[in-house]
Amino acid sequence: MKSSAYTGILVLINSLLLLTLLGVVPFAWILRDGLGPDSVKSNGLEALIRAFNTFYAGPALLCLGGLHFLVRHILNKQAGRRSKESFPFLILLSGALFGGLTLVLMAFMFT
Repeated sequence: MKSSAYTGILVLINSLLLLTLLGVVPFAWILRDGLGPDSVKSNGLEALIRAFNTFYAGPALLCLGGLHFLVRHILNKQAGRRSKESFPFLILLSGALFGGLTLVLMAFMFT
């Protein structure tokens, strides 16, 4: 693929990452305890876990962050700048990202 295609993909990933970070995660944090008179207050690790799982914002954020670093590595490699990561590490990272995205999408489909 051309470098410009990877740059376009990186722009898309960064946009989705920013939207998730600034739009979805704060909304999930507000909704984690519920709204109205039936709301409960949670704090600490329980609050983080509930916010992480609300709208699957946490797994989506982690997958988008991983994709960002993977595309950046490809762009750096095409530009001739060497990276310290080895090839098997990138294959393992790609498989983990694919598995994570698959789990997130399946969770959306079945809930």
